Amino acid sequence: MPVFRAPSDEYTGKLRWPRLGQDAAIVLWPSFLVASVATMACFAFIDPVLIGNDDYPPPAFATRMTGYAVGFFFFWLVASLSSLLTLYLVRTAHPEPPEADGNADDRVRSTE
Repeated sequence: MPVFRAPSDEYTGKLRWPRLGQDAAIVLWPSFLVASVATMACFAFIDPVLIGNDDYPPPAFATRMTGYAVGFFFFWLVASLSSLLTLYLVRTAHPEPPEADGNADDRVRSTE
């Protein structure tokens, strides 16, 4: 039987993204997905043309598509800030000190 082998130019899993590229993907992709869902949920109930005083649209929301775009980018900004804060907290976390005797249950005290 012939043995099938992968060509040598195929990806072998050794290529790594630069740190900035990883951080951008970690922040932007989940926030994009959250903004998409938030936009759908928000504009299922709110018509962007009717936002304003006495049912007159503000100039920024003259058309529905403009309102949807502004809403999407607002939600994307908020979700990106949330993801960026999470990334910052994970990257700057201090490592936990190792356990002295390896048994974490000894630290739990009885209330009796």
